[in-house]
Amino acid sequence: MNHKRFLYQLALIAGLSSFIYWLVFTLPYPLSRLYATIPPVDYAKLTSHSAVGCVVYIVSVLVLFGLYGWAFHLTVPAASGGRTAAVGGRFILFSSAILAAVSIPAYPLTAIDMFSYAIHTRGWALYGLNPLATAPAALPSYDPWLGLAGEWGDAPSPYGPVWEWLSLAAYHLSGGTFLAHLLALKVLTALAYLGCVGLLYQILRRIRPEWAVAGTLAFAWNPLVLLESVQNGHNDIVMAFFLLAALGVMARSTDKAVSKPPTLVQVALASLLLAVSILVKFMTVLVVPFFELALAMSPVHWQRRLGMVGLSVFLIGATVALGMLPLWPGLENWAVLTGGQQTGRSLLTLMILGLRDWIGLNQAFDLSRTLLLLAFLLIYLHDFWTTCRQAQNSPTYVQVCSPAFYTLFWFVLIVAPIFHAWYLLWFVPLMPLLLPDRRPWRVSTVFSLTALLIIPYFETVRAWYPALLHNQLLGHLIGIPLLIGPPLLAMFWPIKHPVDVTV
Repeated sequence: MNHKRFLYQLALIAGLSSFIYWLVFTLPYPLSRLYATIPPVDYAKLTSHSAVGCVVYIVSVLVLFGLYGWAFHLTVPAASGGRTAAVGGRFILFSSAILAAVSIPAYPLTAIDMFSYAIHTRGWALYGLNPLATAPAALPSYDPWLGLAGEWGDAPSPYGPVWEWLSLAAYHLSGGTFLAHLLALKVLTALAYLGCVGLLYQILRRIRPEWAVAGTLAFAWNPLVLLESVQNGHNDIVMAFFLLAALGVMARSTDKAVSKPPTLVQVALASLLLAVSILVKFMTVLVVPFFELALAMSPVHWQRRLGMVGLSVFLIGATVALGMLPLWPGLENWAVLTGGQQTGRSLLTLMILGLRDWIGLNQAFDLSRTLLLLAFLLIYLHDFWTTCRQAQNSPTYVQVCSPAFYTLFWFVLIVAPIFHAWYLLWFVPLMPLLLPDRRPWRVSTVFSLTALLIIPYFETVRAWYPALLHNQLLGHLIGIPLLIGPPLLAMFWPIKHPVDVTV
């Protein structure tokens, strides 16, 4: 295969994928026509729970993943034979921009979070209501968009102040009309997605240039990434952008030839970016211990290591504290702490449903949550210990990226009380930095596929069979293994030629 044909094949994959996103997810469901639907609707309701709608969704997702897998197979170094030299960063960014652009005008088909973002900001901008302390229900009853808050009408914003400020900026830049604000939020998340694409390409060009194209496309053309970051406009991609930016700064001390300890300037900048990521959405706080461990294990004099860790802890702590101060709702009102009593479509829910008839609902909830948190804590400590053992042979960015990927994966898989497909945006952006190890790519791809395909089961198939809808235990006994079983198998299935990316 010559270089021109290779480039044409990738362009064909991008073009076909863009056409499918436009034809299936954008053209029939324009945001401009559906945004005022109260209460908000999803893909299943828009298609009246029809078999045709369900089949179209499933087939489209499968075809998109087939095209995605084809692109990855073409670009891996062993298969490309050096032909990725014909594909530069401009091609990847341009093709990714097209893939994103076709989804910006689309209605968010499987989530209403974008409406919640806009309504919290509306309450702040028009009525002076602190979004972290005030639920949409506190807006005046005559507000025309109040009904779009849906199930989140009684909940203050669980996000960080940086996200609220970004949404407020989008509100003012868009002129304050509701539709324009929604479109501005989608543009914002699309820009964050493209920012992640650019960061991954630049980082991989430095640390592992032969994987720059395959690794970047492994993130950028993942259907779940595109559907959840642009189609549904989730702010998780903004959180991921700042996390990748922090890792990019740390990777500046590494290239394919040598790994050097980061400078104090790099430590400071990376710490600030990590703090901003936390202030978008608080999940990246789980990455901080690995970040500090990587600094503490740097191959330098102990005094310099102490200085780096001290500087980082101070900057992260001070930035998060100062960032929270203007909108601090108080512990009793902070949605991050008060919103943990809901469950659904998760391993926790399945355990509760299985135990409640034996020990009661409250005891089942407490026992199930305790067991899963304990399991996650053991996994977290194992990742921490493994990182300590391998630190001497690992670049700093790997010491952060590898345990962060697996920790966030396990959190989504076993701890999250309510599963949502966009939670995968917490760890999938880290996957390209772990190549050529295929396990993270395989896990990310399989979990992305099951996360999207489980949606028609819960939203449509259960509506066809009322027994699955009314018997929650039976419905979850089928749905949860279909969701988490394949990713677990992908995690533990042996790899023929394992690759150690820590050296």
